[in-house]
Amino acid sequence: MICSYCSYCGTEGLENICPFCGADLNIKRPKLKEFVVLEDVEKPFNELSCFHTYDLLVLLRLVRKERTMAYDLMLRLKKDDKSPQIIQITRNYLKDLYEPYTKCMKLICLY
Repeated sequence: MICSYCSYCGTEGLENICPFCGADLNIKRPKLKEFVVLEDVEKPFNELSCFHTYDLLVLLRLVRKERTMAYDLMLRLKKDDKSPQIIQITRNYLKDLYEPYTKCMKLICLY
């Protein structure tokens, strides 16, 4: 397949592989999805690697928003000393939310 230019760096007169950036020009590029939801973060690594870069950025924004909300709630509970048992249960729950979001965020940033 002959391609007139590299869509990554703009080098002209190419065939299969760009001599400048080394991109394989025969690879099928990912298409944009109509919408991305937070549940997409639970997909396996192989599926996430097929997402378009813009879709990954949107997903990263959603994960960061949820992670920030969990962290803010943990800070609010830290200041509140009304019922230690309920607060400890809630803290554990929020920690269980916060840590997976942190891991997902790091995973998305790898792409």
